[in-house]
Amino acid sequence: MTASATAPRRTVPRGFARRLSATVLGLLSALASVVFVLAPVDQVTTTYEWPSDTPEDTTLPLLPYSPQQMDVTLSCADALALGSGTLLSTTGPGGDQASPNGLSVRVSDGRITATLGQTQLATAPITDTCRWRIVSDASGTTAFADGREQGRTTERPAVNGLFTDVSEAAELQVSVTPDTRYASDPSAVKIAAGVVSVTSLVAMLLALRKREPCRPRLLPPGWARPRPADGIVAATLVVWAVIGAATVDDGYIVTMILSSADTGFVGNYMRWFNAPEAPFSWFYELYRPWVEISTTTLWLRLPSLVVCLVSWLLIDRVLLPRFAKGRPVLARWAAAAVFLLWTIQFGIGLRPEPWVMLGSLATLALVERGVTTRRLSLLACAVIAAGATTALTPTGIAVFLQLLVALPAAWPTLRAHGPRAIAVLLGAGTSVLLLMFYGQPLDTVLHAIEVRTEIGPSYGITGEGRRYEWLFDPLQGGLNRRLPVLLLWFAMAVLAVLLVLRRTPKLAKAPTRRLLIASLLYFAALALTPTKYTHHFGALAGVATLLVAVVVHAIARGALRRSWQLSLMCVALAVAVWVGIDAPLRWWFLGGLNVKWSEVPPGVAGIDAADLALTAGIVVAVAGLAGAWRWLRTPALFVPVVAFGVVIVEVGTMAYALVPRSETYTTGAANMAALAGAPCGIERWLEVEPDVAAGMLPTSGSADVDGFTTNGFFPRNGLLEPYGSAEAPVWHSGGRRGKVTTPWYHLPTGSEGPAAPPVVVPARGAGAVSATVEFADEAGRILSSQEVPITPIWTEERFDPATAAMVRLKLVDERSANGWIAAGAPRLPKTVPSTELVPASEPVILDWVGAFTMPCRRPPSVADGTVDPVRYRFASGPSIRDIGSVSYMASQGGPYAPLMQLATETAVPTYLRGDKLSEPISVFRLDYPASNRSLRMLRTPR
Repeated sequence: MTASATAPRRTVPRGFARRLSATVLGLLSALASVVFVLAPVDQVTTTYEWPSDTPEDTTLPLLPYSPQQMDVTLSCADALALGSGTLLSTTGPGGDQASPNGLSVRVSDGRITATLGQTQLATAPITDTCRWRIVSDASGTTAFADGREQGRTTERPAVNGLFTDVSEAAELQVSVTPDTRYASDPSAVKIAAGVVSVTSLVAMLLALRKREPCRPRLLPPGWARPRPADGIVAATLVVWAVIGAATVDDGYIVTMILSSADTGFVGNYMRWFNAPEAPFSWFYELYRPWVEISTTTLWLRLPSLVVCLVSWLLIDRVLLPRFAKGRPVLARWAAAAVFLLWTIQFGIGLRPEPWVMLGSLATLALVERGVTTRRLSLLACAVIAAGATTALTPTGIAVFLQLLVALPAAWPTLRAHGPRAIAVLLGAGTSVLLLMFYGQPLDTVLHAIEVRTEIGPSYGITGEGRRYEWLFDPLQGGLNRRLPVLLLWFAMAVLAVLLVLRRTPKLAKAPTRRLLIASLLYFAALALTPTKYTHHFGALAGVATLLVAVVVHAIARGALRRSWQLSLMCVALAVAVWVGIDAPLRWWFLGGLNVKWSEVPPGVAGIDAADLALTAGIVVAVAGLAGAWRWLRTPALFVPVVAFGVVIVEVGTMAYALVPRSETYTTGAANMAALAGAPCGIERWLEVEPDVAAGMLPTSGSADVDGFTTNGFFPRNGLLEPYGSAEAPVWHSGGRRGKVTTPWYHLPTGSEGPAAPPVVVPARGAGAVSATVEFADEAGRILSSQEVPITPIWTEERFDPATAAMVRLKLVDERSANGWIAAGAPRLPKTVPSTELVPASEPVILDWVGAFTMPCRRPPSVADGTVDPVRYRFASGPSIRDIGSVSYMASQGGPYAPLMQLATETAVPTYLRGDKLSEPISVFRLDYPASNRSLRMLRTPR
């Protein structure tokens, strides 16, 4: 035998090898995550060249509005051929919005003059052989003539089209390269780095798990066995998913996701120049394949419904037993009630709050289990879960703060693992980079953040007071948003007192203390977010449910022993409820149609429910001081009673609203119609009036005229357009004192039916004037008389004729200073379904306010740096239209601003079948000065 064969073999201890492998894998995962962020991406440059043949006006609405690069070449021969006029303009002749500062090259008086907006860039005389070149790039815009610089500016021109007066221009050429920096694909290096990071992370967790001898159950025995509270929670959420109101941003988010099919990334479509939502957007990617299947409301709500149900199981099966010892029967019912109170308002929809709730609960469960079992693998998973939640939305940073709260309790475990713990946590923590930068490189993410910060809103910490002003505003902070937060504050105050007094029977003190501190840090995290909307409170739903349940359990188990303590808590709860329900039920957009108490606080027999709750709480408290607590036992019971009572009111009033609206649109009716094969939401009931003259009512008799004139034209949008025949006049006082009683207009048979459109009366005026609509039966007896509101602009007032057979107008002008009145003849519109006028396959402009109600519609494409100039705009109704106006504002980076600068709008009246007087959706036709033509598009890698 050789010496080498007889020498003893040195072996590496298995535990050491596993420790080393976990350390190396953690560091490798962290390094690969950093490389993933810094790795290059594959991008394609899009260039538009014009003209491709003969110069013709063409629309080219860029988004962003200024090109990344533009190159214009022209010659004096082109100018001589034109003689005088516009050789080139990058903005159209003007639509409903003012034209932006574009580049204009004009020929006049033997000179060529280039201007950018109102600033003259260069001017020079026309010669026989001169050649001009105008270049625009990141540094600004420069004009050259025969190679010599003529003028320079740091600005770049806006481009929404290319327009010229010439019919032939041999040397006029324009090359436009829009800013498409956000459209990219991951490079091979980025993909490889991502694969290495994920593989190393999984291998690290497996290595840790194999080394840990103690492997207790993560879920308690019998966790899958259904309980009564499960049935109530599940049934309520399912019912709400069918009939409930939308959350505030559902239309906004579904439009973002739909547009990503064209651009390849999820951008903030409605503003900020469609800048990517990264680094807070990964969960939108889960919805992208989902919306490819269907965009009906019920289908889009299924993911959040599942998220809420899983969250409930985490609360009830995993977390509540961790905090509440013994049998937490009352605490479980309190948790169910409070959970529904939060999720009905914040949970069922497309916003990220339910995902944050799930992430916070998963992180909390992993942390608490990891602290209890001293398992580093669970703590690493908690870091991964917290990172994933942080990458959902800026409010998700609150979940990361939970880790800081648990750090002292986790320190013994981390210290026992030594340097390996640092490597493991580093690998777990950097995994968030994969989610934040999966679709964008570092430079574009930083640019997107810069764009959003510069345009705003960006309030910061100093603006946090706005959130609470809005919470207590009756319009923005209705009962359904206010009460959950008030109950949380109540529970936080009570729990803080109990912890200070050490009155926490049947509670795990250290976890409970961490829960309270974590809830405080949630409000600190909210202060760090740039926007201050009240819907961000939904991120608190998980910890809020647990905290209220913990307080109920402690009180029910005797934390407060004396009568005055129980009475004091009862009064505190009554005050919280009093403030919380002293507001209307404010549901978003069309969610509040016919819902009781959507305009005023709820009440009974003329008495506000808030006052009743406060009075009842004080009475019970006083009775308790007199000895009633001997048989009432505990005021903790009132928490689930109040919460369940409000939930019943919210769901019940929403369900009852289906009854008076059985013939028209509601969310529930639209969802049930979708299940029956009619998936287009509100458009099942939406009708349009393509020709206003077709609905003119026939007349009989003659008018009683005193001082009024009439003509056969009807002013619409400030223009005189033919209104029909001479029998369909517009009555106008002309500022002279007088009055007119129009003939009787006959209503056709069936006009009283619920599906028939309303009677429409166009009117306008100013000063001491009045207009009245009178409805009569066949014999001429007046059945009803209604005033017509008069404003200086043309408005079309709608009236329900009920059982009337005829209608007429009475107009009066008292001849006040600058007074006048005008009104058109009544009409009963001839309507067609909206999908007949505009096929569902045709893209249309969608206001984010109403987009969720029209699942068959698709927004204009914003791919390749331009906005598709679509023919129609589907806007939200006049009562709420201003809220969606951000998409049309150039100052906000709205995608539709270039289209509004080009197009002129013509209103197409809309009606909701079965709801005669409302106009939830408005339709406008867009007419452009030119079409998309004579352009050549080139794509080149860069």
